[in-house]
Amino acid sequence: MANGNNPFSMSIKQENPTTPRETPTASPFSMTIKQENTTVPPPPPPRRETLTASHPPKEADLADDKAQSLLNSLRSTSLTPQETETCMRSLTNLMTSSEDEVDALFQEVISKLNGSEFLRMAALLTTKSEDRYFLEIARTKNGSIRLQKLLGRSDDADVFFAVAILRNFFTVMTDEHASHVATQGMRVFDIKKKYAMRDQILNYAVLLGCDQYGSIALSAIIRDVSFIYCSMALYDVVASKARLLSYNRYGSVVVQHVLIYCSLHSTYNIGLSLRGHYVELSSTEGGRCIVEKLLDTRETEVFVVEELLECEIGKLLRLATSEYGHFVVEKALRVTRVDLCRGLANKLKPFLHLLSTFPRSATIAAILGSLLQTS
Repeated sequence: MANGNNPFSMSIKQENPTTPRETPTASPFSMTIKQENTTVPPPPPPRRETLTASHPPKEADLADDKAQSLLNSLRSTSLTPQETETCMRSLTNLMTSSEDEVDALFQEVISKLNGSEFLRMAALLTTKSEDRYFLEIARTKNGSIRLQKLLGRSDDADVFFAVAILRNFFTVMTDEHASHVATQGMRVFDIKKKYAMRDQILNYAVLLGCDQYGSIALSAIIRDVSFIYCSMALYDVVASKARLLSYNRYGSVVVQHVLIYCSLHSTYNIGLSLRGHYVELSSTEGGRCIVEKLLDTRETEVFVVEELLECEIGKLLRLATSEYGHFVVEKALRVTRVDLCRGLANKLKPFLHLLSTFPRSATIAAILGSLLQTS
């Protein structure tokens, strides 16, 4: 029989007797496939690496290469001026980048530097003309955060950072982000550097207090017990310059913070500094907050109420019906000392009806009515 004489067909029968006979028209290739499928498992799926091997490298890989190049440059002791510029530009870009993965990359680069290499990096950051790199980094949000992480790691490196801050003190302290670098330095530097910065704070206190971001930095120093070595002396400076600061939009906030956190001694000194200016200050947004805080203290409430009692009645009525002044008059009518409270009530008594007609002084009229009923 023709099929019986086919050696490929005979081979199939011997290896798998139960396999049914194929039709005479089946090709040897199709029979070979069937034989292999019954004895060999399907091949595994191709490995992922095989599929992506020809793709361009990921951005993370490129960043790692750049980081390694930067690390090599920071470790080198023989950079040319051009190589130094390239190195510092790369470091500046890394420290100011807003990309999410950069922070971990920055930490990795810094962690691989030994003591002398870290010191060299600090020197490079702060010794270029006009501290260009240091200021460029410190003035950005991410740069400020990463620069703060470099402070306090090494006393020797801190020398470079402290000198750069002191050299540009007013510029740094009045910048939204760079000021945080300075205040962090005041937390972690050694005592000698801390006192050097404290002296600058005291020298620039009024100018800083009258600046938007400088006042924020001063308020942080006043609030935080970490700065006790500075804040005690700062209280005295603010008290002595309270008049200048209180008339300023930002300076008034600094005075308010001192009144919240300082000792009774400083509160009393602020009260003395502002005598003769309470009525005028009470007409301003920041000033009225200061005057109200002085009314909270028995030792200084007398300064305020006595000035209101001495005030010409027309000016007092204008104050009582003004946007900010009515808050001061209301509080003055609630002071601890009964004689002061009664004296002010008696001065305003003839104008009770007039005061009741103004929305801003309606509360004052109500307080007066209550006091007169109990008298």
